[in-house]
Amino acid sequence: MMEYNFYEIKSQKSKEFVKGLRKVCLVCENRPDIHCFLWVNQEEKLQHLQFLFDENLIEWFEERKELITAQTNRKDYTPFQTGVHKGVRTIQSVQNSSIMEEGLEILKSAQFPDQYGQLIRPTFTET
Repeated sequence: MMEYNFYEIKSQKSKEFVKGLRKVCLVCENRPDIHCFLWVNQEEKLQHLQFLFDENLIEWFEERKELITAQTNRKDYTPFQTGVHKGVRTIQSVQNSSIMEEGLEILKSAQFPDQYGQLIRPTFTET
C-alpha cells in the first residue's frame, strides 16, 4: 500500500482570516497531485474540507455534515473551447461511489500533521 504523507504549505496568506476563516493547504509529499484544503475558524475548528486527488474531489461542509463527491473538468480538457482558458478548473458535482471509495482509502491511510489529522479524520469516520 502506498504511503500518503502530507505537509502544510505555510505562507503569509495561510495566516490571514477572510470572513472568519483561514485556508490551510496540505500537499502529499509522495504524490504532489494530491491536496487537502481546510478552512478553519478562529477557534481552529474545521468548517470546510476539500480533498483533491486525480482530478476527483471529496468535499465536506460543517453545516451539512456529509461527504459529497465531484470531479474537475481537467480530465476532459478540450484546448479549443471558447471562453475556457488553459488550466481553468471547474468542479461539477457527481454521484460516483468509486470516487468516494478511492478517496476514503487514501484518507484513511494518510499521515497528516498532527493538529490537522485530528480535524480531518472525524469528517470521514463519522459519516
